[in-house]
Amino acid sequence: MHPLPRPRTRTPRAAAGERSRNRAWLGWAFVLAGAVALLVGRAPAQGQELTEAERARGETIYQQQCLQCHGGAGEGAVVPQSGREAPPVNDVGVAYVDLVLRTGRMPPPGDPFDNRARRVQVEGEDRRALVGWMAEAFELEGEISVPPEGNAAEGLQVYNDNCAHCHGNTGAGGVAGAGAWTPALLGYDPVTIAEATRVGPFEMPRFSEDQITEQQVGDVVAYLAEVREHRGTPVFGLVELNPVYASAFVALLAVAMMFSIMWIGGRPSWFPDRTPPPTDDPEGPQT
Repeated sequence: MHPLPRPRTRTPRAAAGERSRNRAWLGWAFVLAGAVALLVGRAPAQGQELTEAERARGETIYQQQCLQCHGGAGEGAVVPQSGREAPPVNDVGVAYVDLVLRTGRMPPPGDPFDNRARRVQVEGEDRRALVGWMAEAFELEGEISVPPEGNAAEGLQVYNDNCAHCHGNTGAGGVAGAGAWTPALLGYDPVTIAEATRVGPFEMPRFSEDQITEQQVGDVVAYLAEVREHRGTPVFGLVELNPVYASAFVALLAVAMMFSIMWIGGRPSWFPDRTPPPTDDPEGPQT
């Protein structure tokens, strides 16, 4: 009868070596994950590689529409018409570049510092090519993300808490504090709303995911879509007056009512008194 083999025991040195190898593998895993995240963060817009034709198209559009004010390397330059400094675009995110193109903010047809609504100049495949080329040429980080499906009822609460005081309860826009112009939101697509929430362009504050989650952004988009579908009223299609215009409207209405009361009070009575006038005969009427 053969004796049973003794169980193999690891020496302390072997156990330490195995733990060291495990730590090394774990470390390489973290390095690989970080590299993937970095590459994803710097990927061209919409997560697709540009073709050579698209890359050339994007560079051409930048040279024709952007280079004069923002410089060949995106470092910023002086605007010829006004002499003011145009900001650099080599240190912004992909979402910022995409946003200003989607809203028509850039390239400007006139004064670049006038932030009122404009007609979009670069759109569709041209916008994709320009954003993708700038992301590659200037190593811009970020990506263009689509908000998730949302709940309009939840979005109403989020919108009222964070957006209504500037853009109005129905997204009609208008004038906010210090004369800042705020655009109407009902004409923008979901990607534009999501990008503006995270970028916080111009006078608008930037909302982090701690303030408004991705799901809440989707809820706001759903609420605005619901408002867009049921916009207007039977009275001349009115939607909303922003706070400044509403105050002026109330003041004008009060003045009109005051003048109406004064005018009505100064007119003769519409219902004359039918009581006969008193007689001057002290003896009274004859019998």
